[in-house]
Amino acid sequence: MQNQNEASVRCGSSETAVSRLSLLLWAGIAAAVCWTVADMLLVGFVQTPERYPLLSQTLAPQLGEAADFAVLMQAGSPERLLWGVLPATFSAALYLAAAFGVYRLMRPGRTAKVGFAVLFFGYALSPLGHAGFYFTGMVAKVLLNAVPDDYPPLLTLFRHFYRMLEVHWMASVGSIAAGWLLLLVQTLRRRTLLPRAAAWCNPLPVGTVIAVSCSLFPQSPVAAALGGATFNLAQLVFFVCAAACVRRRGMGMQPG
Repeated sequence: MQNQNEASVRCGSSETAVSRLSLLLWAGIAAAVCWTVADMLLVGFVQTPERYPLLSQTLAPQLGEAADFAVLMQAGSPERLLWGVLPATFSAALYLAAAFGVYRLMRPGRTAKVGFAVLFFGYALSPLGHAGFYFTGMVAKVLLNAVPDDYPPLLTLFRHFYRMLEVHWMASVGSIAAGWLLLLVQTLRRRTLLPRAAAWCNPLPVGTVIAVSCSLFPQSPVAAALGGATFNLAQLVFFVCAAACVRRRGMGMQPG
């Protein structure tokens, strides 16, 4: 009877652990959906530099590497750019929760802790980097319709906003990518609850496939929308696959 009670307790504990892990992965799914929609609204446009010669030619030397960005932002209305930010910033907490889910997928140890830390750090930075597209894009819109005497202060403001966006976006994406790289390595080493084949669902290879595929159709609005949401689409694929693996393997899950 005592053995049966102990087995029942272990079974209940395992079911609870699986349920909690599934919930965290579903938080990742929800976040990835919100951020994918936001990315498509915010940057999912086909480049049309010929329509904006002021930005692509006249002011290009002053804009520098940000000239293409300034042109890209003209394709979206202020309302569209705003809604390209809100779903992402208000769902960022779901990505933070999902980072705990990724941690629980990995075998306990130093690598799991580091992977969790860099993912959490990257997700924590991401709202500011994402919102920066809106503020910088709105300055670019004002610049397009400004009189020449207003160009110098607007260009200065644009460059400052773009620098802030660039620093936070690169730090966020770089940190998140590092976290996924650690998970990819651990998956291949069979040190996660996922099968080794799940390495193909990791956001790094999935994102590479999406980015390369979309680059083949530079004038396609669909490719532009999907390409603009590459990283979050890739994370959506991963979280869906991970949640399916957890559900299928359930209480009997073992690393790799």
